[in-house]
Amino acid sequence: MKKAHRAFALTLLAGALPFTAGCSSSPRSSETVSSAEGTCAAPCAPGQTCVAGLCQVDASMPSVTATATLPAASSVAPSNPTVVASVPEPVAPAMSSVENAGGVPPVIITPDPTSGSAGSPSGVPTAPGAGGEPSLGAGGGSSGGGGSGGVDAGPPDGWHGALATGVTEQMLQQEYDAWKSAHVAICDNGSAAIDKGDGRVVSEGIAYGMLLSANMDDRTLFDQLWRFYGEHLNSRGLMNWDWQLCAEPGDNRTNAASDAEMDAIMALLQANQAWPDGDYLAQAEALAGKVLEFEVEECSGRLILRPGDTWGGCSSLENRINPSYFSPGYYRAFAFHFPSQAEKWNALLEGTYQLYPGYEGAASDGPYPDWSNADGSANGSGYYYDAARTPWRIATDYAWSGDPRAATELSRVSAFVDANGGIPVQGLDNNSTFSGAFALSGITDQSKLDDYVGAWLSAEGDDKPYFQGTLRVIYLLLAGGRFSSTL
Repeated sequence: MKKAHRAFALTLLAGALPFTAGCSSSPRSSETVSSAEGTCAAPCAPGQTCVAGLCQVDASMPSVTATATLPAASSVAPSNPTVVASVPEPVAPAMSSVENAGGVPPVIITPDPTSGSAGSPSGVPTAPGAGGEPSLGAGGGSSGGGGSGGVDAGPPDGWHGALATGVTEQMLQQEYDAWKSAHVAICDNGSAAIDKGDGRVVSEGIAYGMLLSANMDDRTLFDQLWRFYGEHLNSRGLMNWDWQLCAEPGDNRTNAASDAEMDAIMALLQANQAWPDGDYLAQAEALAGKVLEFEVEECSGRLILRPGDTWGGCSSLENRINPSYFSPGYYRAFAFHFPSQAEKWNALLEGTYQLYPGYEGAASDGPYPDWSNADGSANGSGYYYDAARTPWRIATDYAWSGDPRAATELSRVSAFVDANGGIPVQGLDNNSTFSGAFALSGITDQSKLDDYVGAWLSAEGDDKPYFQGTLRVIYLLLAGGRFSSTL
């Protein structure tokens, strides 16, 4: 692998060829990552017809058009008839996303009365845009980043965190282009998927790609990924978590994973900010409503995020939750943009910050466990590829809100880093999943952030696999102040 050395010894993912039509791809070594009836309620969008009360896509249309009513997944034209997904009985996602490998006054977000709509439809649209075919991004539909649309360069208004000095616009664009070349597959029907490297795609990867493309002004890719999400829903309107790459649309009943929903909703809000001519806000609100209905519940007197729509939490025999799925910064944005849902998102925010302090000491090998019991008590889980993302989630909230509770948690993370040899941390894998998230614990202090980011990138860890390589670019966006809160 060739490496281009600049500020902080930036390592680019060179040598990978871009994927083209048909989802054909070369095998890559990668760690495997687990982690909606009568008359239609509203007129159907162009290219759709009302069938049995549902707006369904006309198979003769070259692309899926946006609507606020969710068609059954099986009514969407196949993306690739030669790739057929199996239909197993419902199962829960695996416990780990990677195999082998208090006392502070609450900060409550006041909803924006001009944002969202309390009477918006409850179904999740299956396709992006404001009707019609997905439009090209301002960057020309390739890698974006150079057009007049999208999130502005520089930190968004209200940014509370430090900015890593060496993370430049040019660097971010090069990182994004390399990631896109290595991990994006364009399917025959015009949707897109994020290839895990083993011929499979997970909802988590689709949502990560949506975050990246929204923040890098790549509307074409964003719309293609959101289309894939909408074509692979379960009966609750949430994406089934595990699929064959470019699988035909349908419901394989593997059920949902809530971290993907968190990132997909946030990406839709960022897309709405970047491209306000679309209907991304309504789609985000609809998906958020599904999450509140199926993936949030009260346990031990607080609202918690279940790891999936059919399992986890205190109402399931699988009495567990995943701290790395908690997204306190996102909850603030959701409360602001979805006024009718604000009370629940604010309550989830508070419940999350009640849980964090209890995780101290829960994992012997890191600051947070991969999993805990639904009440937050330890269940013997360690600090692995799930938990490794938790500092990123908390650093995102600090950058967007400045919440002192986030600063307290990040201070605990950085103390762990310093006590264990710095970055890369001794005893943990040298890659961006771990080192990049640890680096973000320095976001409360300029000098520390620069030191940590420099050490992370200089260590040149193994970021070739999908999970590490994708999180690397997301982490860099936050470190560089290019990850918008939309607030």
